[in-house]
This record gives sequence, structure tokens and C-alpha cells, in this order.
Amino acid sequence: MLCACAAAPQQSVTERLDPATGTTVIVMSEPVQMVTEQNRGASRDPFAFVAPFEVDRMGDRKIFLWLSTPEDNGSVVSAEVLCGAERLDLGARSLNPPELGISGAPYQRTAPWSRIWYFPLSDAALGCLGGAARVTAVTHLESGAEERFTSEAGKTRGLAAFAAHHVAPL
Repeated sequence: MLCACAAAPQQSVTERLDPATGTTVIVMSEPVQMVTEQNRGASRDPFAFVAPFEVDRMGDRKIFLWLSTPEDNGSVVSAEVLCGAERLDLGARSLNPPELGISGAPYQRTAPWSRIWYFPLSDAALGCLGGAARVTAVTHLESGAEERFTSEAGKTRGLAAFAAHHVAPL
């Protein structure tokens, strides 16, 4: 009897069709939440989020990294992501959805004051994220200050599921 009351397991990776471009977008069910490493004060957002996504346009598959960082402590001029202690090579600039071949964001904006970044992601970088026990986002503010947000233990499991889905034969 109790089995009938249990909720169905949530899929960690989902696919959806972008209605404006006809492109398939593969996403994690929810981004990885990272928590600030320093005290940002009671009125500042302590969270950043990161998640890979794949754009599949008629078999032309490309992987990208979505990053959401708070911009409530000054203007953020650059961001980087660490996989364990390794800095990921994400390119010099953030892209926008039309450059990715999609009409809108793959993940919902986490807060009105968050800055959204889109970076190309190599298979090697995705593999690193998929095996990472710790992921860190580092933002560099216009003031010269640096802020760090790190995933807590166990929060990176969705990255492994996404990496496994990406390499699985279709």
C-alpha cells in the first residue's frame, strides 16, 4: 500500500524542444547550487548556480555551461569555474542564447539580481565536472574584489548524470 503513495523518481536529465528554433535542448533537472565561501552580509545573496546543457541541432551537438552568479555586491566583470582545483578553460567571453542557437535560457533565472553566463564547454571539461566532488565559481568584481561560491558535498551528483547522458549512445 505504501508503494502507491511514493512519488515517481525525478529524472536528472531532461530534453525539450525549443519551439522557435526547432533545436533540442538537454538540461539537468536542476542546477548545482553553490554557497558563498565568505560572509557577504545578511542582505546579500549567498548562492550561485552552475549547470551544463547541450544544444542538439539535427545531430550537430554542442555543450555549454550555464552559470548564475549574484550581482548584488557590485558589477561582476568576469567569472571562472573550478572543477576541484582545476580551472576550466571556458573562453574569453560569455555568449548569449541566439549565439547558442536557442531562443531563450535553458535554466530559469535564480534571482533578479543574478548575472547569467553562457560558456562553451569541452568534453574534457564536462568529464571533469562529472567526476568532481567540488565545483567552485569565482567572480571578479569591478572593484577588484573576488567572491567564491562552492558546491557542498553531494550537490554535484547531477553533473555525473549529465556527463553520463552525454556520452551514452542515442
